[in-house]
Amino acid sequence: MANSKSQAAQTVSDEGWETIQERSAAVVIFDTVGDELIGEFRGVEQIEPDDDPENAFSRYLLRGTDGELYATNISYALRTAVEKHDVKVGDMLRIRYVGDVRTKRGLNPMKDFEIAVKRAAH
Repeated sequence: MANSKSQAAQTVSDEGWETIQERSAAVVIFDTVGDELIGEFRGVEQIEPDDDPENAFSRYLLRGTDGELYATNISYALRTAVEKHDVKVGDMLRIRYVGDVRTKRGLNPMKDFEIAVKRAAH
């Protein structure tokens, strides 16, 4: 039966269809200085694990230049830039990992980013 559905689906045009759930975003981890992500800002995604609601977190979504959906953790530097400069859904962002910054308490260094925005016509 699955084969006939697949074959039938291949003969239906894409016209009139609206995607209501797309594949999960690929998670971007900036681990090498110089790593960058360029994409259209798509907003915030809230992750709330059913089995562990106390570990809920948010991440930013970007539509990459390749058309794929990407997610990145919201670091202090990224959140500050997005909020301070009023980045809106549809604006293009370029996020480049430029190094690490020591923290006051001497714990794990904080990642530092250079962030650029290209405004969409709103």
